[in-house]
Amino acid sequence: MKSLPSSHTVRGFTLIEVMVVIVIISIIASLIVLNIDGLDQRKAMQAREMLLLDLKQINREANDQSRIYALDLQNATDVTAAQYGIIEYLPARSDTRSPIQVVENKPWKEVVDFQKRSLPDHVSFVIDSADHQFQNANNTDLLGNNAPKLIWFGNGEAKPVTIQMYYDQNPVGGVIRVDYLGKVDEEK
Repeated sequence: MKSLPSSHTVRGFTLIEVMVVIVIISIIASLIVLNIDGLDQRKAMQAREMLLLDLKQINREANDQSRIYALDLQNATDVTAAQYGIIEYLPARSDTRSPIQVVENKPWKEVVDFQKRSLPDHVSFVIDSADHQFQNANNTDLLGNNAPKLIWFGNGEAKPVTIQMYYDQNPVGGVIRVDYLGKVDEEK
């Protein structure tokens, strides 16, 4: 038997070495994919926390300034992300000194001091009205079917609602509750 010279040794990878490399690459790829999804989930949680802070701020400002504010939610479209802002109720005022009467049918005006907040992609929230009877209330602009679901009346009261934040149609965090006194509570 002749032995091969050492310069002609066969070089290459064994099957086990190739399989180990494939397993390592697949583990790294799966960690990257999970981290990307986790990043989006964290963005949804941050958006939820920002919404909570905004709700508390709006409640304070409505009560401090005795103004009627509402949360204005615009759902996502193909070209824009979901966003929310604040609108203020400004009922039509008649000026008896002017001979020309201007009637405007839009009592809700955007509050320009509050910059609209855009939600991250695939993040949305749903506002559900809670049952509450307001004594001596008869203003359909505030309590009718076309009124915003979440309103702070400026006198310490609010329309009670529950809010649930979603990421890809899966709930994010617990339900946020706004009671009829405007207090914002969250379930953990």
